[in-house]
Amino acid sequence: MMHLLIIWRNICQKSLQSFLSIAVIASSIAMTIVVMLLSSSIQQGLIKAAEPFDLIVGAKGSPNQLVLNTVFLQDVPIGNISYDLVEQLEKNPLVESAIPIGFGDNYHGFRFISTEQSIFEHVIKNGQPPWLQLAQGRKFTSPFEAVIGSKTAVATGLKLGDQFTSSHGLVASSGEGEHEHAEKFTVVGILKEVNGPYDSGILVPLESIWQMHEHHHENESVHAETIEDDEHEDDEKGKSTTVILVKPKGYAEAMMLYQQFQKNQQAQLIFPAQVVVKLFAILGEGEKILQMIGYAVLTMAILVSAFSLYWSAVSRTRERAILRSIGAGNRDILAIVFGEGVFLVMSGVITGVLLGHGVFSFIANLLQEKTAIAIVGTFSMAELGMLIAVLFVGMIASVVPAIHTAKEDVANDL
Repeated sequence: MMHLLIIWRNICQKSLQSFLSIAVIASSIAMTIVVMLLSSSIQQGLIKAAEPFDLIVGAKGSPNQLVLNTVFLQDVPIGNISYDLVEQLEKNPLVESAIPIGFGDNYHGFRFISTEQSIFEHVIKNGQPPWLQLAQGRKFTSPFEAVIGSKTAVATGLKLGDQFTSSHGLVASSGEGEHEHAEKFTVVGILKEVNGPYDSGILVPLESIWQMHEHHHENESVHAETIEDDEHEDDEKGKSTTVILVKPKGYAEAMMLYQQFQKNQQAQLIFPAQVVVKLFAILGEGEKILQMIGYAVLTMAILVSAFSLYWSAVSRTRERAILRSIGAGNRDILAIVFGEGVFLVMSGVITGVLLGHGVFSFIANLLQEKTAIAIVGTFSMAELGMLIAVLFVGMIASVVPAIHTAKEDVANDL
């Protein structure tokens, strides 16, 4: 007990030096933890977001853009493809299901996802419950009904039975009523949280988008009504969608489908998971640099702390001499000096862990609001290894001055 009181008095006596030692260790540990957690959690969040999308068929263009638009509801669509392709894929013996998904409108910045009822039966893996499940209400059954994501409901305040109008484009209009369609949608369902971008979506029947834009073009048309029958025929032929979510019957069937689409001139088939891995590999280069910086800062902090602990112990030779003169033995001196060092290191480690996880949570919440990607950081073996290494080095840095002080001749300091 006496040892603890002396350790506490010594730390309080040089409070600024002690605070700086703790701050250096804590800040370096916090920075390293934030980098480690962001690296692993963003990767897991991107992979989780892509899980429901086995294969995607879309217009020719950048696969990255197609994935960003379809999976993450970011960027702009490459273009549309004919709805005839949906019907062809449904009849393809290699395909279990083909679900059209269209983009183009928004409500206060929340994207419309025009699709069909079959999306509510889509499962990520066989035997699992459907990917999109209802928390309230029902599925849409007719045009101009909407099922909204959990985050859309919270952010917009929309509830069952509410009506709203959409705006043309993928971002919120700057002016009241600007680019708004006349047709009103009615909220009939609210989805359970899926911890992904589709929490911020608004699902509507594909037919309602076709009808809405068909009426929009008719209002702007200057063609005579005498060719109405021909126009109707053209509209039927011109039905389109942005992408098709394809679930193959198996891996072999997926590869065969991929080979079939290599010869297609209008559309491409991609594996979203592969594209996400490539995207993360590009981001991974920057993440590796951040990790190297984090470890470099951590190494410097440990060295600075080790020198700080050593000089702190060396500078207190007079106090140790007085303790020796009143009967304190080498073991007592060793315990006091070592305990002081361990206290500073442990304080820095605990503060660093709390600070690191706190900063990570703040950044993760900001990223989730912007991207709707689930970013969850958990205590990992890499983090545990890093903390053990810091404690080990800190203890060594405390033992060396403790042994030096215990063996030192105190006669000159009295």
